[in-house]
Amino acid sequence: MEWKDVTFLQKNWIKKTAWILANFLTFSSLILAIIGIVFTFINPTDFNFWFAKIIALCSIFDFADGKLARISDSKKLAVDIDTIVDSFAFGIFPAIYLGYTVASWNIVAGIFTGLVYLGAVWFRLYRFVKRDPLYTPYFNGLPSPFAGMVVACLVIFPDVEHWVIMLSTVIISGFMLSKIPFPSFKGVPTKFEMFWIISTTIFVVLFAVLPFNWMVYSAYGIAVLMIIYLIVGPGYAMKLDEKLELGPKVDTEEMKSKK
Repeated sequence: MEWKDVTFLQKNWIKKTAWILANFLTFSSLILAIIGIVFTFINPTDFNFWFAKIIALCSIFDFADGKLARISDSKKLAVDIDTIVDSFAFGIFPAIYLGYTVASWNIVAGIFTGLVYLGAVWFRLYRFVKRDPLYTPYFNGLPSPFAGMVVACLVIFPDVEHWVIMLSTVIISGFMLSKIPFPSFKGVPTKFEMFWIISTTIFVVLFAVLPFNWMVYSAYGIAVLMIIYLIVGPGYAMKLDEKLELGPKVDTEEMKSKK
């Protein structure tokens, strides 16, 4: 089922409101990313927690503006503008933070870590735009907001070694570059998808708003959901693709039987 099939969402005022909100959330992510880049170089006390909160907020905004853009039927916003903003929020910002952080241990390792992550995100976004991103039920490779949340959860844990951050960055970059299918949840969600979306949103929102010393608890919840997504996601994505391919055939057969 697609958003255009939901009748009450086709009213002009709903589409216009969705378009305005989607623009607001998209550019809010861009502003947060730029603020984050500036503060990375200032490196205030406990900035690792603020970095994690900014990534969490950008992830929430990214998911919401995608849904709103599809409700408003704004293809330009959903693909072009959103992709540019994602390249900042989930590419340049975390890459600079990772490079700057790891460079305090070893400057070459820091440069390597930042470049690997940024290259993976940009290639991932390039491949995303080349496909038909509005209508595919799954992503090819791990989505960059997911990768950003992995980094965000990792850096808030105390005494995490810099080599662990570098190794984790390489692994997560490999998942982004892969062609492993992961559910996109772009269409009108089913009951199961709605449960998954609400559960994930609750944990990410808590991660973004809780005090520093409590963020680790929501990070554990996010980690569990991430593991489930990594293990179960590819199989679920393929089932969605099969349903999409069988849909037109089933409809044709039903029409023939009625005749």
